[in-house]
Amino acid sequence: MILNLGCGSQLCNDWTNVDYALGARLAKVPLFRAVNARVKLFRMDWDDRIVLHDLTKPFPWQSGTADGVYSSHTLEHLAREDGRRFLRECHRVLRQGGLIRILVPDLRHHVQSYLDGRVRADDFVERMDVLYHTHGGPLKRKLAPFVQFPHKCMYDTQRLVEILQEIGFDAEPRQPFDSGIPHVREVETEERTRDAVIVEGRKR
Repeated sequence: MILNLGCGSQLCNDWTNVDYALGARLAKVPLFRAVNARVKLFRMDWDDRIVLHDLTKPFPWQSGTADGVYSSHTLEHLAREDGRRFLRECHRVLRQGGLIRILVPDLRHHVQSYLDGRVRADDFVERMDVLYHTHGGPLKRKLAPFVQFPHKCMYDTQRLVEILQEIGFDAEPRQPFDSGIPHVREVETEERTRDAVIVEGRKR
């Protein structure tokens, strides 16, 4: 079993795809797709095959039952302590020698772009995605806390490697699409790997 945690629209048919965003939950409700097609509350179509689970809670899978865990642009949406618990749960459900692959925005890249003058201050804050966006009509602004997920914690390569090692992984930076987890190319895109930290770890 390979878990794709916080899958969004990036599904792999051979994996267990997991999310708990409001759109993923509403996709289980009849007529949701028709309503969303008209109102456009959500920017993407959610697949109703997604397994629903709140990733801040203990995972429902038994210890040592997963061969791999893939999580792209999810960890940064969890507060610091929630993120640590999430990674410890990943470690628990993986078998010994199982692989974890984490992608997050690269804090060092964004800060350096600002310090070098390549990005203006207000654009820097927007790119960090730490605030709710308030553009759109009154309904979209009121729904922002329910359909937007600002970043709550940021990482650079060194720190993410350290954290994974502390939890019990032998971790190292990896290049896009270079993974020991099968079928990664089905979900990993150029857009999501651009300016991203990519770290892969093996459970000790």
